[in-house]
Amino acid sequence: MRREVWVEVGQLLAEQQGALQLAMLSSWGGMERRIARPRIQKPGLALAGFTKHVYPDRVQVLGLTEIDYLLSLGPGAAAHSLRVYLDRDPCVLVVTRGLEPPDLLMEAARDAGVPVLGSPLMSSTFISRITRRLEELLAPTASIHGVLVDVLGVGLLLIGRSGVGKSEAALDLVLKGHRLVADDVVEVTVRPPDTVWGAANDLHQHHMEIRGMGILNITHLFGVAAVRDNKKIEVVVELSEVDEGDYDRLGTEGQVWPILGVDVPLVRIPLRPGRNIASLIEVVARNQLLKYRGHDSAREFQDKVNARIHANSPASGNDWSPEPLPAGASGIIPMTEVE
Repeated sequence: MRREVWVEVGQLLAEQQGALQLAMLSSWGGMERRIARPRIQKPGLALAGFTKHVYPDRVQVLGLTEIDYLLSLGPGAAAHSLRVYLDRDPCVLVVTRGLEPPDLLMEAARDAGVPVLGSPLMSSTFISRITRRLEELLAPTASIHGVLVDVLGVGLLLIGRSGVGKSEAALDLVLKGHRLVADDVVEVTVRPPDTVWGAANDLHQHHMEIRGMGILNITHLFGVAAVRDNKKIEVVVELSEVDEGDYDRLGTEGQVWPILGVDVPLVRIPLRPGRNIASLIEVVARNQLLKYRGHDSAREFQDKVNARIHANSPASGNDWSPEPLPAGASGIIPMTEVE
């Protein structure tokens, strides 16, 4: 289930005093205003009266150019410019370089109820840092029923119906030395450009439910090396009870499973009595590592088969054909002739 996300100005101020070195310059509140876009804006032409493309849900950054421009205007012109600009109701203003905001700016912001923050960082540095942080905080998020494990450095999301054995397979993988990220509920986010990351929520982190045993603390049982907080999801592994014809026998179909608009490679493993599911999942991770290095075993095999067929086809000029059997011969070797 996808959720709408935003960041309140007060949350950004509280979380990022270290990285962004933010400080509150206003005293009239507005900390509950919402930032809903990771991109920032520098007013530029907006202070000259062209406010069509001022978006209220973005952080507005005023640097040396903007402050000098306001100071170059007469009091009446500056007040009018700020009033027109703030009529767009921006969520927050940030003055960079440690500059002292003009009184006209503070008065106009107070009248509009817009909070004003300050940072000693250069505008370019501040913009780079806040954009990166907002991309993390505002990334599309969703909750998925499944188990996320780190196998040989490859993030595998195990999905399937409840009770199919996802947690048991993950426990076997932990016993093999791999790492658990999340069990039962995986919180997923999309990070630029198009990667999906998963983590457990705070309550379930590093815990696993095994039917018949209850809740297990994986950190206490196997140590901190058996868990990790988050992991990029690189392959989705579906555990299901399927018929013989319901899955890819060769592995060349290139199936995907969309997560928040991002297509993630999908592998379907049919469940059968006696199959070692953990070992099969481990092979999925190893095969993915081979693909990263440019080796796709299934496609390479298919290419060899196609090349052999082409080489033996009439169109290739090869007139090869099997020799006819003698009259009455069946082509089957009697058991008595086999030593």
